[in-house]
Amino acid sequence: MLKAVIMDFDGVIIDTEVVWHEVFVAWFKKHKKYDLTMDEFLKCVGANSEELLRYLEAERSLSIDRDFFEEETKSLFMEKVNALPPKEGIVDFVKKVRNEGLKLALATSSFRERPFKYLTKFGIIHFFDALITADDVERIKPHPDLFLKALKELDVEAKETVIVEDSLNGLIAGKSAGAEVIVVPNAVTKHSEFAGYYRMVDSLKNVSVNSLIEEFNSSCKARGA
Repeated sequence: MLKAVIMDFDGVIIDTEVVWHEVFVAWFKKHKKYDLTMDEFLKCVGANSEELLRYLEAERSLSIDRDFFEEETKSLFMEKVNALPPKEGIVDFVKKVRNEGLKLALATSSFRERPFKYLTKFGIIHFFDALITADDVERIKPHPDLFLKALKELDVEAKETVIVEDSLNGLIAGKSAGAEVIVVPNAVTKHSEFAGYYRMVDSLKNVSVNSLIEEFNSSCKARGA
């Protein structure tokens, strides 16, 4: 039976992935005269930039000063992201999850400061039973550690949980944790090759929490879970 929902932050609650993509493309164009492709950028979506940087160094022979890169891209990102609203349907979805008696957690590869800031700004932080961030685990997505810790904090099993993700790294992490994953692609992650998800939707505005519970519980009964 469905007891909990675990949500990603970047790309699910706030559309930061599009902003990061713009910032990264602009930085590599300016400082390396390099046209970063969408496939290359997707390597770090849902995780962090290190995998992308290692790839570019090994495969494209680019030398990248980590401190300079992080300082400049973060500064550009903060300039662009401050005015972003929550994604369509997020506030209502969060409220409905709690109104239906489900537990709710955030599990994000971001560090705590930014999701805490925006969940507070959007007036929904009090709906979350747990906030699990990169500060809390040694390995972020695509490893399952964030979700496993969230399950522990919520005191539920993976088979009783639905995860909401936007990225391929998030989907891999969620499936590795043993949970069903709803994928909500954005303008960036729609270019990923998703497979094995529980459901894919254009927006959480189109998800009825009540229907999700009924569908999930019916499928559990059919499987004898």
